[in-house]
Amino acid sequence: MLPPFALLVLFVLYPTFVTFRQSLFAARGRQEEFVGLEQFRSLGVNPVFWQALGNTVLLAVCFLAVILPLSVVLASMLNRVRRGGTPLKVIYFLPQLTSAVAVAIIFNYVFQPDWGLLNGALRALGVEDPPLWLSDPRHGPFGSRGAVTILAVWTGLGYFILIVLAGLQSISPEIYEAAAIDGAGPLRIWWSITLPNLRPTFVFLLITGTLDAMARFSDLWTLGGPGGAPARSLQTIVMYMYQTAFESGNVNRAAAVGVIFFLLMLGITLISYRGFLSREFRRSR
Repeated sequence: MLPPFALLVLFVLYPTFVTFRQSLFAARGRQEEFVGLEQFRSLGVNPVFWQALGNTVLLAVCFLAVILPLSVVLASMLNRVRRGGTPLKVIYFLPQLTSAVAVAIIFNYVFQPDWGLLNGALRALGVEDPPLWLSDPRHGPFGSRGAVTILAVWTGLGYFILIVLAGLQSISPEIYEAAAIDGAGPLRIWWSITLPNLRPTFVFLLITGTLDAMARFSDLWTLGGPGGAPARSLQTIVMYMYQTAFESGNVNRAAAVGVIFFLLMLGITLISYRGFLSREFRRSR
């Protein structure tokens, strides 16, 4: 156990300790001065920080609201495929294996308002004034946030489908046969058997999907830079931390942002565990 524990201390516990320590200090030239919670107080009155935090939560909610029901529908359809299912699984999962930067570069061309592929298709269908997509910072499905949500769903859909498909195939066929003998229709079977048995799968995807969505960086940085252009509509808390540390040079304030982000992710995990996983463990006993 010693080698993996040493790696854990070196690459996880020690950097975490240093980050917490730096958040309590401020640089004064080449010296550091203990300032307590001053870094956190300055973040509390910083509107840019709150906008980045709001963007982080909003993008995560939009991502989960689209990808969870879509993955259930597609996985249910794929589960009924008797021949050719394996190639379809590979096709769905390929975006997950593609570099996030490469995907963002391709989607940057797709969402160009004047000559992009998507707006070109909309004009061919008769839409005279297509959306501006990445140039529009306003809220809504046809602005910058809607565009990056489409990108995230396209990238992560294959992973969600495979997890839901594994959950579907773990349900015993005898349960469906018994329900059919009792006269239950397809909709009743889906509502009363499929969805309840997929509850652990939904909990797993909800927790991991939330953590991954809130930690997005590479694709958003490629599309909007560290400032999350346009008008900081794409700047997440991770991008704000990067900009604070490497552009503004304020490493101590960036450490404070990292501490807040760590506590936020820890809180989401604990709430999810208390609200969902502990209930599942009690049921299994």
